[in-house]
Amino acid sequence: MFREMLDSGIAPNVHTYNVLLDACTKEGKMKEAEGVIEVMIQRGVDPDVVTYSSLMDGYCLQGETDKAIRVLNTMVERGLHPNVFSYNILINGYCKKMKIDKAMHLFRELPRRGLKPDNGTFNAMLRGLFQIGRCGAAQKLFNDMHAADIIPNSQTYGILLDGLCKNGHISKALSLFHMMESSNLHLDIVKYNILIDAFCKDKKLDTARALFSNLSSKGLQPDVKTYTTMIQGFCEEGLLHEAKELFVKMEHNGCLPNDVTYNTIIRGFIGQHKCYEALILVEEMVQRGFSVDASNSSFVIDIISTKGQDSALQEVIKKFMPKDSHGMQEIE
Repeated sequence: MFREMLDSGIAPNVHTYNVLLDACTKEGKMKEAEGVIEVMIQRGVDPDVVTYSSLMDGYCLQGETDKAIRVLNTMVERGLHPNVFSYNILINGYCKKMKIDKAMHLFRELPRRGLKPDNGTFNAMLRGLFQIGRCGAAQKLFNDMHAADIIPNSQTYGILLDGLCKNGHISKALSLFHMMESSNLHLDIVKYNILIDAFCKDKKLDTARALFSNLSSKGLQPDVKTYTTMIQGFCEEGLLHEAKELFVKMEHNGCLPNDVTYNTIIRGFIGQHKCYEALILVEEMVQRGFSVDASNSSFVIDIISTKGQDSALQEVIKKFMPKDSHGMQEIE
């Protein structure tokens, strides 16, 4: 379409180039992205802050923060003034690489550069602090956010819930959750998933089950993540009947299982030595075009080698194992 535009004699402007550049960076095609900038400069179109910020974002997505810094310097050398979005990209890049001190340095530099941190800045920093277990610093930063009159958005609360749960502060996360409920803040399925997952991992299945059962009264529909988390919780407690019931129910409710759901319930049956049931699920999974993960694949190979003479199992195995595999030859 871009070439057609050129062939038609329509001169692309900076916004057109930016769309093309953004597409390249999102695909990780950084050489092509740099080529877009070269072409636009050759054609007399000056890159703007959005152009360079997109390029920075591309490098950060590739984990190349040093190159992103060079782009920022180029932007300044060309007389452009990076905005808070430009710095958010860098801060987020540093946080993803666990370079929290560098991110914090940039964060503190913003006011000196005449810029005010926004939700994106605070969210990136909060996520980074939780990732390295600095929950106290994250809480202080959240308080600073209020002091700066920046209203936390839905993503901010999601980061707080997830960060507290993953660092073992489940009671604090639950208190925050109740505060959000009482303040009529938006509680979507993502936030319920965070808590349900935390309680399942903490072996508090009854609490997780209560949250799950409460969804319909809140006008929320469980998604594939919700169902998979509950199925895993049931499997880990050895409640295979309930896991299978929920597995069947989810599809009846219009939520199709994905590869993670299948591998989760298969692993549950394997753990309870329910070989036949596990293989039936593997067959169904493969028929739906999903891949068996490494641990479950090794189970299938073990079954072939140890129970290859079981006629019922043979029939299931033959349906999804390659005909030329070593295991299949042994059975035949």
